Amino acid sequence: MPPRPQGLRLVTEPGLPAALVDHADLRIHRLLEDSAIKYREFAVTQETSLHMSPQGDLDSGWSGDAEGETDAVIFVTELPRAQHRDVVVIELDHARSAAVICTPALGLLPTRAFVACIEAILSRLSGGERTATGPVGGRWRGGDDGSTELLIARGMSSRLRLVAGMIRGNRPWRMIPTLTGMTAAAAATASFGVFFSSIWSMANALSPWRLTLISVLSVTLGSLWLIVNNRLWETSDLMPRWRRTLYNTATIGTVGFSAVVLYVGLFVATLIAAVVVIESKFMSQTLGQAVGIREYVVLAWLATSMGMVAGGLGSSADSYDDVLRATYGHRERIRRRRADERERRREES
Repeated sequence: MPPRPQGLRLVTEPGLPAALVDHADLRIHRLLEDSAIKYREFAVTQETSLHMSPQGDLDSGWSGDAEGETDAVIFVTELPRAQHRDVVVIELDHARSAAVICTPALGLLPTRAFVACIEAILSRLSGGERTATGPVGGRWRGGDDGSTELLIARGMSSRLRLVAGMIRGNRPWRMIPTLTGMTAAAAATASFGVFFSSIWSMANALSPWRLTLISVLSVTLGSLWLIVNNRLWETSDLMPRWRRTLYNTATIGTVGFSAVVLYVGLFVATLIAAVVVIESKFMSQTLGQAVGIREYVVLAWLATSMGMVAGGLGSSADSYDDVLRATYGHRERIRRRRADERERRREES
């Protein structure tokens, strides 16, 4: 077994993995101080994994320029990893004092689990015994080739946690500002409902459960159109079926989250506009009944749903590249393109 690590270097992919290390920086320093291990800071690299297997990821994540032979190197990746039907959280190579952490497997709030993963890695590299359960309830298992050690998370909860972590990795909040065409079309259609009394009467006649159904349908249709129109659905045969399924599930969650946030924001704006523009006495005369906040709410509710359907059609005006950046499949293709370019430059030199 290699000597106990004297230092630690973190190598991360750009984006969320690097942001996660930044956010956990204070906790990492405290952990290393308690363990008497020197923190070598961290580096962000484009040399990311393309092998799509745990051992291949470890090979790509290994960096040979650490400051000493006794330093541990941990590569932090956003790529989902699996062994059969189980989620791989950590892969550890004792011979090289190297490890890979899969951040999506840590779920929606990964900071505490991420620091726990670092602690578990350093403990195993120092000769510590395997605990009954590791971070996020995973269990240690020897790799298929016998030279590595995997922290495996099993069961439906681990897969749901992985999907949730992938949705977070897509950073759907960054997708919302790019939906300018969808937002403009949705706002224009919603304003139509504010100014036409026929929409007032229709909204007032609809029951809450029917309005809810219309809301769900409008968000669903808007999301589907956004996925289809921008070709976000992953169909590539260059990746295993399980990975395509994960990517598409994360895309649905990402687009759905963005659509719901857009719906809520549009509802609030439409409600305010209706209260400001429509005088209650005039609405009362039109509807033939007393008017309160309920009538304004149901009007904004129906108008927002109408706007979401029209907004889906307006999504064709959005930046295609900006929308694609919120999908794992697109980011993986960028990795492949960069790897091909690096290989071509090596051959030319």
